[in-house]
Amino acid sequence: MKVTIYGKANCKSCDEAKQLCDNNSVEYEYKQMGKDFELLEMYSIAPRNHKSFPMITVLVKYDGVEMEEYIGELTELKEVLATKYSK
Repeated sequence: MKVTIYGKANCKSCDEAKQLCDNNSVEYEYKQMGKDFELLEMYSIAPRNHKSFPMITVLVKYDGVEMEEYIGELTELKEVLATKYSK
């Protein structure tokens, strides 16, 4: 599983998402708003009603094509990792 965490400076939930990935040996890339992406790009990553950080995607494969799929925020990342590692 490869995760991309879209965050911002001074974001405790963003730091917690990175730590969660580290603790579970999950490969991730961290992108910071204003440095790696701009505010308007958020709307191409997450639904328009998403207004908080972090925004998290996972790399998935559909018909042999890899793409990022938006999963949500920190809570959803915890759920995905709990499901993946509970087996």
